Amino acid sequence: MSPVAWIHDSKHLDTRPEREIQVALFQDYKTNLDTYLSWQKFLRTNQFPTLIAWGKNDPVFTAKGAHAYFHDFPNVELHPLDAGHFALEEKADVIAQLITVFLGDSE
Repeated sequence: MSPVAWIHDSKHLDTRPEREIQVALFQDYKTNLDTYLSWQKFLRTNQFPTLIAWGKNDPVFTAKGAHAYFHDFPNVELHPLDAGHFALEEKADVIAQLITVFLGDSE
């Protein structure tokens, strides 16, 4: 991860209220799991064009997780990238190009 990105992100932790917000977000991650069934149903019901750029070297959200989207979203456009958890920061130019092409094709 670029040191510039780390410095930029750390600016959001300068004050106690900002740190408390971040802690509250981390403590709330469990509610994501509670909503998975409703999200999966939403995806199955609404088959809109979808692009996924995924860091295939992410140790947290593995490549297997990216392929799981095909169960509910068979027409998803998936791009496993040679990146980790912070794929957008590692491959911003590649992801921007994917988005540009994807939006151009879906008009």
